[in-house]
Amino acid sequence: MSAAEALTLTEAGYVLNRSPSALNKAVDTGLIRARQRRVGAAVQRLLGPAEMRFLLVADRLEKDLTPAGRRRLYEAIRQLSADAHRVTLGELVLDLGKVDADLNSGLRRLEELRRRVKADDGGDPLIKDTTIPVHMVAALARTQSVAEIMADFPSLTAEQVEAAIEYAKAYPKRGRPYPARSLKRTLAELADLGAFDEEAPIAEAAPRKVP
Repeated sequence: MSAAEALTLTEAGYVLNRSPSALNKAVDTGLIRARQRRVGAAVQRLLGPAEMRFLLVADRLEKDLTPAGRRRLYEAIRQLSADAHRVTLGELVLDLGKVDADLNSGLRRLEELRRRVKADDGGDPLIKDTTIPVHMVAALARTQSVAEIMADFPSLTAEQVEAAIEYAKAYPKRGRPYPARSLKRTLAELADLGAFDEEAPIAEAAPRKVP
């Protein structure tokens, strides 16, 4: 990730293992700054490498930093070049090697998910080399196991199903959600309950004899 690149809050949340709401709060409270990008009528917040590096460091030093110390640390990290791995605060020198390794690991996971998905503008992202929507598979995972999803979609591997679930965390579906049960499984369950059994014929009443 170069100094010019930035991630949306959902992307950054996936990389940092934080919720987008927690990142929004960090921006709202002034702990970090966000870049802004207009998407249609909406304004999207973006986090750069400095913000993500700082959040990972702040997690490790949460009990040791005062609010003033956090601000100084953030500004010091913002001044670092992308290839610098040490930050100095007065007499304190912090090695960011482990932080950068963790950050790079998360970024590689995100990039791998992108490679497994075909995301065309204007359409639902598809699992690569299939016509199966990523978010449909992720929605099924709310109520079905990976094995059950594979049974419903035999062409999918466990790795593809798991990648779809992870991709949806970094790129949540907008608009109407997919159902949490596949049509195939829903119909099978209804059949097991007898919903499609033919009704037994109603016997005609015998005519009453008039005395």
